[in-house]
Amino acid sequence: MTTMTTTRMATGPLVVSERNPRYFTPASGPDAGRAVYLTGSHIWNNLQDGMGPGREGPDEPERMDYDAYLEFLRRRGHNFIRLWRWEQFLSQAAGGNYHLNMSPQPWQRTGAGVAKDGKPRFDLDRLDDAYFQRLRDRVVAAGEAGIYVGVMLFDGWALHLSPAPDHIEGHPFHKNNNVNGIEAASIDDLQVLPLDPRIQSIQDAYIRRVVDSLHDLPNVLWEVANESAGGGTVTDEFAGFLGMDTAPRWGDTTDWQYRVIDLVKQHEQAHGYEAHPIGMTMQFPVAVQTAVNDPLLESRAEWISPGYDDEIFADGGHPMAPGSPPSHWYVDPPVADGTKVVISDTDHYAPGQGDALWAWKTFLRGHHPILMDYGLIAGLEPTGAEPADTGVPPFEAYEPARWAMGDTRRFAERVGLVDMRPVTDVGSDGFALVNPGVEYLVLQADSAADAFTIELAPGTYEVEWFGIDRRETVPADGLTVDGSAGVVEFTSPIATGPAVLYLSRTSATDEHDATDERDATDAR
Repeated sequence: MTTMTTTRMATGPLVVSERNPRYFTPASGPDAGRAVYLTGSHIWNNLQDGMGPGREGPDEPERMDYDAYLEFLRRRGHNFIRLWRWEQFLSQAAGGNYHLNMSPQPWQRTGAGVAKDGKPRFDLDRLDDAYFQRLRDRVVAAGEAGIYVGVMLFDGWALHLSPAPDHIEGHPFHKNNNVNGIEAASIDDLQVLPLDPRIQSIQDAYIRRVVDSLHDLPNVLWEVANESAGGGTVTDEFAGFLGMDTAPRWGDTTDWQYRVIDLVKQHEQAHGYEAHPIGMTMQFPVAVQTAVNDPLLESRAEWISPGYDDEIFADGGHPMAPGSPPSHWYVDPPVADGTKVVISDTDHYAPGQGDALWAWKTFLRGHHPILMDYGLIAGLEPTGAEPADTGVPPFEAYEPARWAMGDTRRFAERVGLVDMRPVTDVGSDGFALVNPGVEYLVLQADSAADAFTIELAPGTYEVEWFGIDRRETVPADGLTVDGSAGVVEFTSPIATGPAVLYLSRTSATDEHDATDERDATDAR
């Protein structure tokens, strides 16, 4: 089956839809009012160079073929990426089995003396034009491919959860790496208020330059930071894996992230720029795991990427630990209530995982699924082997999830998504998007499941099944419901694997018959 790859980029920035705040809509232009659904794969080196196997990197940083990456996404029907910011010029991941010695950085390396990597130290008062030009070039190229970009302003994870000592000694703000007298010793010095006024001033200048560089591009969303600390700690075993003798307790970056959100909004307004949505994503670790998403929901961000808040992890543990159960965000995501647009990222509750059912379940609960795609660590083509001792599956393992994300987007652009709501009382498995009496998308997760029923308003409906595993469309006979309403039974014709039922009313029956049903659904 061929995935639709039609480019439908907005002419202006996205805003939260008033009709259905689970989605964005273009602020202006011919598609204003249309719900925009976002989905796609992302990986650490899609902006900066310098990721590869082994603790030590080569003198010439490895570079992703960005054009090939965009084509990889386009072919699979994706339309969103997180564009990663990696703050260290010397660092590791996967227990040190992979290096992320990322360049360019936002500041010029023109200082006297040498940094930890043997190259000139940073002058933090001098922004590097080359960094911001690359940033703009990549966002522009993504837009030309029909792809929205979540521009990550900061990264918190590598500041406290990548292997010591380079988590801070490999950062431009470490005392040995700059000529400005900046002496950051932990994430607390960079992302926990109050900051040293000099550090805050340098950060503010960087944020403003990012906004100035991209403000006119319609495909931009901002993201404050990736997995910054939330005022918690980890186990000593976890700390030992990171090269620390004992686990520190890191500060809470919430107020700092709120300040970044406000600064971006204020800068856009002060300069007459059109506003772009800004997002806040999961913090880790936090003091109370079941409350991990509260700071996101309480923020002034338009979109969020939640983390695992399951009761089973209330007293410690996490879904990624060996033998742990998966998070409900992966297997049974909550229904999106429209409080925030939810870009549901496996990075925050199931890193290393991702399959077709996850993509469909997330979509049908009103969220936007994106994949932390570790299968791309070794490149953009199949390898047949796990990437260099990272402990994650090979490229091929993620293909079902990648294609399924594109399939969900194809349906999202085919239906009247802005009028559809996620419901749990339609279908045998409780995953459905419904505009009562008009359109239905219903998941049957188990091909051996019993038949299920749907109460339909009078009218004639087209009936179509889609097999998720084989990506096959199976048309069925049309259906006419006479009288006031009818309860209709459906059984999947897909021989193996899960399936999605799509119903679309086609008759001239007065659509007002369905108004009361839609209003009732809106109230849920």
